[in-house]
Amino acid sequence: MNEITTAKVEFTTALQGAGLDVKEYLPDRITPPVVIVMPNQPYLVPETVGNEYTMNLEVVCVAQTATNENASEELDSLIESVLNALPAYAGITSVGKPYALTTGNTEFLSANLNVEVTITI
Repeated sequence: MNEITTAKVEFTTALQGAGLDVKEYLPDRITPPVVIVMPNQPYLVPETVGNEYTMNLEVVCVAQTATNENASEELDSLIESVLNALPAYAGITSVGKPYALTTGNTEFLSANLNVEVTITI
């Protein structure tokens, strides 16, 4: 396995270790609550020294369908769980505002977290 894939698997495993349902891809069918880890733009940024890179990931938190109040509270709780589960080598750069993620005929309250992970290639 290459270093980029290995870093994503390790990051995903760290979140799963906190009891979160985490996918490394956008699944065909979303079953919330779920956290989806995907590449972000720019994907890799070289550091100034050696073979180190910053890998940018987008962590999508998806809450279950519910009343707006309950879905908002669940989404906030899911975001907090991800923040608490971040490994030491990862840093959060921002959390976007909640939005309706539409898949199939269903909308889920979601938010995107932008995360930087330092890797060596």
